[in-house]
Amino acid sequence: MPVLKRSRQSLYEDEEDSEEEELGVGRAHSELRQDNSKKPRLSTGLEEISDMDSSEGSTDEENEELQASQYAEKRRRKTRQDNQPADNGIIESVTCTNFMCHGYLEVALGPLINFVIGHNGSGKSAVLTAITICLGGKASSTNRAGNLKAFIKEGQEQCVLSIKLKNAGEAGYSQDVYGNSIIVERHFNRAGTSGFKLKSALGKIISTRKADLEDISDYFALQIDNPMTILTQDMARQFLNNSTPQEKYKFFIKGVQLEQLAQDYQLLEELIDKTETTFPEKEDTINILDDIATKAKAIFAMSEKHENIRKRVRQLSLQMAWAQVEEQEECLTLHDKEVDKAKEMIANIEGKVTLLSDSFEQANSALEAAQVHVEDAKTELNPIISEKETQKESFDSSKAEAKAVQTEQRRIKEMLRETERRIAKFKDDITEEYRKLEEANGGSHARRLAELDERKAEVEVVKRRLEEHNRVLQSLEEDKIRAVQGLECLKAPRREKNQEIQQCNEDLQALMKDRGHQLGGYPYGMLNLIKAVRQDNGFQQPPVGPIGEYVRLLKPAWSNILEKSFGGVLNSFIVTSKQDQSKLSSMMQKFNCSCPIVIGNNSSLDFSRNEPERNLDTAFRILAIENPMVLRQLVINQAIEQTILIENNEEARELMLRTVLPNVKQCYSFKGRGGVRLTYANKGGLNSTFVDPFSGVPRMKTDVEIQISLRQDTLKRLQGDLTELDRRYREAQNAVEESNKAITRHHRYSKELQGDIRRAESEADDLQDAIDLGAGQEGKLEALKKGLEETTEEQTMLEGSYEESVLAKDRFMAQMKERQERMTITDARLAEIELKLKKAEKKCARLVEQRHAALQDKNSAIEALRVATEDLTELQDGRTEKVEAVTAFIEGASKVGPRVSIPPGVTGKAIETKLGKVIDDLNAYEKRFGGSTRKIAEDLAKATKEHLDALASLKEEQRLAQLLKLSLHNRRKRWERFQKLITTRARNAFVLMLSHRGHRGKLAIDHKTRLLELIVQPDETQTSKGRQTKTLSGGEKSFSTICLLLALWEAMGAPVRCLDEFDVFMDSVNRDISMGLLIAAARGAMGRQFIFITPQGMNNADRKTDIKIIKLQDPERNQRTLDFHRE
Repeated sequence: MPVLKRSRQSLYEDEEDSEEEELGVGRAHSELRQDNSKKPRLSTGLEEISDMDSSEGSTDEENEELQASQYAEKRRRKTRQDNQPADNGIIESVTCTNFMCHGYLEVALGPLINFVIGHNGSGKSAVLTAITICLGGKASSTNRAGNLKAFIKEGQEQCVLSIKLKNAGEAGYSQDVYGNSIIVERHFNRAGTSGFKLKSALGKIISTRKADLEDISDYFALQIDNPMTILTQDMARQFLNNSTPQEKYKFFIKGVQLEQLAQDYQLLEELIDKTETTFPEKEDTINILDDIATKAKAIFAMSEKHENIRKRVRQLSLQMAWAQVEEQEECLTLHDKEVDKAKEMIANIEGKVTLLSDSFEQANSALEAAQVHVEDAKTELNPIISEKETQKESFDSSKAEAKAVQTEQRRIKEMLRETERRIAKFKDDITEEYRKLEEANGGSHARRLAELDERKAEVEVVKRRLEEHNRVLQSLEEDKIRAVQGLECLKAPRREKNQEIQQCNEDLQALMKDRGHQLGGYPYGMLNLIKAVRQDNGFQQPPVGPIGEYVRLLKPAWSNILEKSFGGVLNSFIVTSKQDQSKLSSMMQKFNCSCPIVIGNNSSLDFSRNEPERNLDTAFRILAIENPMVLRQLVINQAIEQTILIENNEEARELMLRTVLPNVKQCYSFKGRGGVRLTYANKGGLNSTFVDPFSGVPRMKTDVEIQISLRQDTLKRLQGDLTELDRRYREAQNAVEESNKAITRHHRYSKELQGDIRRAESEADDLQDAIDLGAGQEGKLEALKKGLEETTEEQTMLEGSYEESVLAKDRFMAQMKERQERMTITDARLAEIELKLKKAEKKCARLVEQRHAALQDKNSAIEALRVATEDLTELQDGRTEKVEAVTAFIEGASKVGPRVSIPPGVTGKAIETKLGKVIDDLNAYEKRFGGSTRKIAEDLAKATKEHLDALASLKEEQRLAQLLKLSLHNRRKRWERFQKLITTRARNAFVLMLSHRGHRGKLAIDHKTRLLELIVQPDETQTSKGRQTKTLSGGEKSFSTICLLLALWEAMGAPVRCLDEFDVFMDSVNRDISMGLLIAAARGAMGRQFIFITPQGMNNADRKTDIKIIKLQDPERNQRTLDFHRE
C-alpha cells in the first residue's frame, strides 16, 4: 500500500491549479509518491488532441476516423524532423559477467533504435533480463527465475551486471557528481548476497544504496517494473497471442500508470472517511470538558473570599524565605573571612618559597662555580703531576748513576790500598837485597846507592808537587761545575722569558688584529652561538652571556690577574630555568661551543654593607657590569665586592698582616708578569699563591688601545729582562770557558811534572841498573824490581780511574742537586695547587650540604604551599557551595517575592512558627473547597485550556477534511480527464497503425468492465463492422496486437522501451510490415530509445543511421554434436 507523503500545503495548492493546464503522461503516475523537486521528464503530446471530443460513449466511426486522420496528419508533420537522441536517461551499454549463458558479454546500444538478433539460444533475451535485474527489478518479474542465484552461469560462483546510463545535457542527474554517464553495477553470488554500486563516468564509486538507484530511475522515469516498458519473451508472447480482453486492459491500465493513481486516491478517501468517523466522539468529549471548566470557575470564585488569610501567608512566607537567605549570607561572610586568612597565609608562604628558591638558586650557582674551580684546579694539577713524575725519573736516574760511580770508587780505593801494601813490601825486599849486595861490593856500590837515593828523593819531591797540583784540580773541577750549574740555571729562565716574549707578541698581535672584535678570546663558535640565541624566540627568557660581554674593565692593568682569576666564568651563560638550560646546552653542542651554564634570577642583590673601606680598590669597583644577573653571579661566585687590589706586593702583605681587614676575602697584587693572591690563613698569617699571567685575548671589555699599550710596555720590560739574562748567560759561559782553560793548564803542568818524574825515575833506573850490574845482576833483585814496577804501573792506572770516578761522581751529584732543586720548586707548586684543590673540594662539599639544606627548605616550603593551596581550594569549593546555596535561596525567595527587611531579633524559626499557625487556618478553609486557591486556579486554567484546545482541534480537522474532499474531487476529475485523453490517444494511434496495412478497426475500451478488445476489418471496405481477433489469421492477429502495443507506447512516457521476439509467429509479409511499422513508430517517438529482440535476420530492414543492429554469437554451452554416420 503506498504511503501518503504530500504536505497539507501542497493539497491546498492543488485546489488553485487550473484544470486547463497542460498535462503530461510522464506524470500520470501518482504524484503522492514523487518528490516535488523533480522536474517533469516527458511531454507526450496529449495537448495535440486535448481539444477533440473524447467522450467514451461516442461510437461514431466517422468521427473516430476523422480524429485519426487529423492526428495522423499532425504526426506526419512532426516526424518530418529528424529524430534526435535524448541527452540523458537512455542506456549506452550493457555488460554481463557470468550471467545466464554468457561468460562475458558487452553490448553497446545505439541512442535510438536497436535490434538484437541471433540464433535461438544465443542469449538475446539475457540482455533485457540483465537490464531489468541491474536497474533494480525483481528476479520474478523476468519470468526467467525465482531468485538471483538462478541467473549465475553454471560452474561460476558470482555474477556482475553493469549498465551505463547517459547523463549529458542540462537536465542530467547530479552532473557535478556523476559526470556525463552513470554506471550502475549489480553483483550477486550463490551465497545469496547482493549489492549495488553507483559509479561516476570516471569509475569512482559514488553510492552503494538501492534507494539512490531508485531516485535515478524515478528521475529518468525508467519504469522498470512497468510490464509495458520491458516486454520479455513470455510477456510478449502472452500479450501478442494469448491475452484476453481483461489481460489487455490490465496491460493498458498498468502501462499508463492510471491504476497507481486510482489506488492512491482510494487510500486518501479511506483516510478522510476514517477521520470523519471520529468527529461525533470528539464533540461529546468537548461537551464534557465544557462542564468541567464551568464547575472549576464556580469553585475558584468561592475560594477568592479568603484572600486576607492568603495575603498573611504570602507575607510570612516572604519573610521566611528572605530570613533563610540572610542566614545563608551570614554563613558565607564567615566563610569568606576564612578564605581571606588562607589567601594571606598562601601569600606569606609564596614569599617564603621565593626567598628559599633564590637561596637555592644561589647555592646551586655557587656549587656550580665551585665545581668549575675544582675542575680548573684538577686541570692545572695534572700537568704538574706529570712534570714531577718526569723530574723524579730524571733524579732517580742521576741518583742511580751516582751510586754506581760511588761503588766503583770504593772498589778502586780497596785496590789502591792493596797496591800500596804490595809496593811497600817490594821496596822492603829490594832494600834488604841492596844491603846484602853492599856488604858484598864495598863503597862504589854505596855511592851509587846514595845517588840512587837522591834520584828517588827527587822523584818523590816531584810526585808530591804533582799530588799538590792534582789537589788543585778538584777545586778547578768544582769551579767548573758551579759555572756549568750557573749556566744551566740561566737556560730555563731564558727559555721561559723567550716564551713569555713570544706569548706577549702573540697576544699583542691578536689584540691589534681583533680591534673592534670582542669575541677573539672566547671558544670557537661563540659568534654563531650568540647569533642563534638572539634569533631563537623559544626561550622562556633570553639567556645572558657570555658573561665577559657584559663586563667592562675600568683599569686595564689588572686584566691579566682578573682574567686568570675569573677563568671559565667569563665564558658562561646565565638562564632562568632548567628548560632554557637544556635548550641552550643543545645549541652549544650543535655549534661545538661548550661553555658553563648557570641558572640565575633577576632579583636585585644589595651587598653594600659587605664591601671594604672606600679607599681600597676592589674588583667590583674597577668593573662596570651592565646586567644585574651577571653582577649577581660574580658577587656570589667570585666575591668581587670583597676582593681588594693593591699593585705593590710588599704593601699588600704589610696591609693584610697589620690587621684583619673587614669584608676582605682575598687580595691580588702584581709580581713580575703575573701576580700574587693573598688570603688569611685559618690559624693566622697569610696564604700566598702565585697567579700565572693570562695567555690569550682578554674577554672583558676595555679600551683596546690601552690594552695594546700595556702589552707593548710589558713586551719592552720582558725584552729588558731577557737582555739582562743574556748578559748573565754570557758571563756564565765565560766562567765555564775560564774553568775549562784552567783545567787545561792544570793538565798541561801535570804532564810536565809527570815528565820530570819519568826523567828522574829513568836516571834512578840507570843507577839501579849499574848497581845491579855491579852486583852481578842478581836475578832475585831484578825480579823484585820488575814486580815493583808492575805494581807501580797498576797503582798509576788505579789512581787515574779513581780521579775519573771522582769527577763522574761530582758531575752526577751536581745533576742530582739541580734536579732536586727543580723537584723542590715543582713540589712547592704541586703543594700549592693541591692545597687550592683541597680548599675548592672542601668548599664544594660545604656548598653541596648548603645546597641540600636549601633544597630541603625549599621543598618543605613548597609542600607547605601545596597543603595551604589544597586547604584554600577546599575552602573555595566550600565557598562555591555556599554561594550556590545563597544563590539557590535567593532564587527561591525571589520566586516567593521581592526582598523584604527582617525585623531585628526575629529569627527564621519564629517566622516559621507564625507561618505554620496561619497555614493551618488556611488549610482548614481550603479543605472545604478541595485545595488551595493556586491549585483551584491551575485546575480552572487547565480545564479551560483543554476545552479550547479540543474545540480548536476539532474545527481544524473538520476544515482539513473538507479541503481533502475538495482536493480529492478535483484530482479524480483530472484522473478521469487523463483517462479520456489517454484512451482517445490510444484509439487514434491504433487506427493510424492499422492504416499502414490498409486495415480498419478500433479499440473497444470499457473502463467500467475493465475490458479492452481489438476490432479489426482486414479490408478497406466499410460494409463489415469488423471482426474479433479470434477470427483473424495468425499474421493478422500478430499485426493487430503490434498495432495495439505501439498505440499503448504512444500513451506512455518511459524513455526506454524493450520488446522481445515480437515476430516469432508472423509470416514474412506481416513481419516486414510490422518491422516497418515499429521503425516508423520508433522514429516518430522523439528522443526515445527502443530495443527489439528478434531471432530473424534484418536483411530487408531500412538501415539508416538511427538504427543499430547487434548480432550475438552463439555462446559456449559445453555441448557436443552427435555423430551420425551414413551407411
